[in-house]
Amino acid sequence: MTDIGRATIVLDAIAESGGPLTLTDLAARTRLPRSTVHRVIRALEEELYVVRVPERPGYVLGPGLLKFGMNAHLRLLAANRARLASLAREVNENVELAVFSGREVLVVDQIASPERLKGVTKVGRSFSLHASCIGMALLAQLPGERVAELLPAELERFTPNTVTDRGALMAELAEIRRSHVAVDVEEHDIGICAVATGMSGPTGALQAVSVVMPTRRFRAKAALAVESLQLVNPSVDPDLAIQQYKLG
Repeated sequence: MTDIGRATIVLDAIAESGGPLTLTDLAARTRLPRSTVHRVIRALEEELYVVRVPERPGYVLGPGLLKFGMNAHLRLLAANRARLASLAREVNENVELAVFSGREVLVVDQIASPERLKGVTKVGRSFSLHASCIGMALLAQLPGERVAELLPAELERFTPNTVTDRGALMAELAEIRRSHVAVDVEEHDIGICAVATGMSGPTGALQAVSVVMPTRRFRAKAALAVESLQLVNPSVDPDLAIQQYKLG
């Protein structure tokens, strides 16, 4: 893993914590040696990417990150909004844009359908990579060794449909790479299904787009949703995906 990769993991851990983290906390959360965390934190602190909290031990994100975050987010939204809107009009369901956030997937934009899925996803929510089709679509763009680095030692089960066997997960990623489509049938939330595709976005960053809907509408609309993913990723092979997941 590169120094930038380690710094990213440390920053993500702080961002997701909701409060200050000590070096010991960070070592536990990132699974990096404490000496490595200390070295990374010192470098980040010099640039004000992290700062110490006066009233209690630990580090939080610093003001040095603001210029990057605001600029990158605006560029990402501007580059993708028109295609997301076209997809949303085609399927009349929630459409979401997500990117990697350390060892998770982060929703950065959403176009809600008239029948909004309340309380399921929102901009700023993060998911486990292995338990959502949008996360799997992102993972499928990476080589196997990088996937192994990002996945936790034990894959958490969120529903009875969550894939928790690493071998089965790797086999599913191989299928996703063939059709450029990932499918989630209640793997993260009961009552919610989705299809997704991953690609290198207009800004050059890896990203994924998903169509999310209630399970009660999924069987009737799954094929349309898969076909419509071509609006955001021409590499999608809808016929193969429909065959793979028996959606026809």
